[in-house]
Amino acid sequence: MPINARVEYFVAEKKYREAKGVKEKIAALEEMLKYAPTHKGAENLRKEIRQKLAKYRELLEKEKRIAQKKGKSISVKKEGAAQVVIVSLPNAGKSTLLAKLTNAKPEIAPYEFTTTKLEIGVMDYFGVKIQIVEIPAFYDGFAHKGNGPSYFGVIRNADLVIILLDLTKDTDEQISLIKKEFEEAKIKLNKKKPNIKIEKTEAKGIRIIGGELFEGKIEELKALLKSKKLFNVSVRFFEKAKIEDIEELLQDGVAYLKGIMVFNKLDISKKKISGLCISALTGENLETLKTEIWKKLGLIKVFTKSPGKPKEFPPVALKKGSTIRDLAFNIHKEFVKKFKFARVWGKSVKFGGAHCGLDHKLCDDDVVEIHLK
Repeated sequence: MPINARVEYFVAEKKYREAKGVKEKIAALEEMLKYAPTHKGAENLRKEIRQKLAKYRELLEKEKRIAQKKGKSISVKKEGAAQVVIVSLPNAGKSTLLAKLTNAKPEIAPYEFTTTKLEIGVMDYFGVKIQIVEIPAFYDGFAHKGNGPSYFGVIRNADLVIILLDLTKDTDEQISLIKKEFEEAKIKLNKKKPNIKIEKTEAKGIRIIGGELFEGKIEELKALLKSKKLFNVSVRFFEKAKIEDIEELLQDGVAYLKGIMVFNKLDISKKKISGLCISALTGENLETLKTEIWKKLGLIKVFTKSPGKPKEFPPVALKKGSTIRDLAFNIHKEFVKKFKFARVWGKSVKFGGAHCGLDHKLCDDDVVEIHLK
C-alpha cells in the first residue's frame, strides 16, 4: 500500500481489482498511475503499475488484431487534393451533409444506422476537388467490434476528420463517446506529434540529450525505456515533454490527425453553443464549413498562366508554405531543370508580375507564369 496516497488512488485500485475486461483494467491502472504518490518511496509502486499497463496494452493489441482479421478488408482510394472523413453517432445528419457538400446521393432516412457502408463524394472548392467519405455511425466499442477496426483504417489515412454532433441531443455525451473511440483506435485529434527523437545506438546505456526540457524525473524516463527493452538508445528532446509523451511515442501505430467539431440541426434546435453550428438540411453556414475545411487542411490554390493569356482553371492545390519549385515539379519534373524565372501576381509579392525564383513562397490564389530556358 503506498504511503500518503490520495483517496482517488484507492478508488482506482478497487476498480482495478474488480475489473473483468482488458480495457477496464487499463482504465483503472491509468487512474492509479495518475493519483499514485510521486515521492522517491513510491518509485517501485509506479514502476509496477507501468509494467501492468504494458502487459494489458499488449493484450488489447492482440484483441484488436483478432478483430481486424474477422472484419472484411475495407479501403478507399484517395482522389483529389485531400481526403476528409465525417464521423458521428447515429442520426446526426452525416448523409444529408455529404449530399449537400458533394455530388454523392447516400440513402437518407429519419432512423438510426441508415448508413451501413462507406459513402463517398467529391466537394468542389473553387476548382479544387476534395474527397469526402462518410463513415458508418459510431457506437460504444466501435473501435474493436465488427468492421469498426477497418473503418478506422480508412480514417487513419484521411487528411481531416469532421466530427458531426446533433444539437438536439446531449453534445457532451456525443463528444465523450467519439473521443473515447478515437483514443481506443490510437488516433490523436488536433494534437501535434511530440518532437522527440528516440534512436537505438551501438553505445551501451541510455543517453539523454536536452534533458532540461523533460518535465519529470530522468530515472522514471529510463525505467520506462528499460521496461520496453530499450537499453541502448539516445533520446533527444526538441521541446518540453512529459513521461506521457514518451509513452505515446513508444506505442505502435499512433496516428495524429486534424479535426473539426461541427454542430448540426441548427434549424430545429434552440440550443446556444460556442462553435461552428450548421444546418445540413437547409444549408445554413455550409459555406463557412467549406472555408473551415480548406483552412484546416492547410492547403493553398495556385493558378498558372501562359504569357499573354488569362489564368488557367482549375488551380493547382499545394501545401501551405510551398514554393515555385513545388509548383513547377507538380506540373512536370522537367520544369525544374529548365526553369528560367517566374512572374507572380498575388499576396506573395509586392507588385503584380514580379520576377521570382524557385525558392519563392506562394500564397493562396497566387497566379504564376513560369518561363523556361
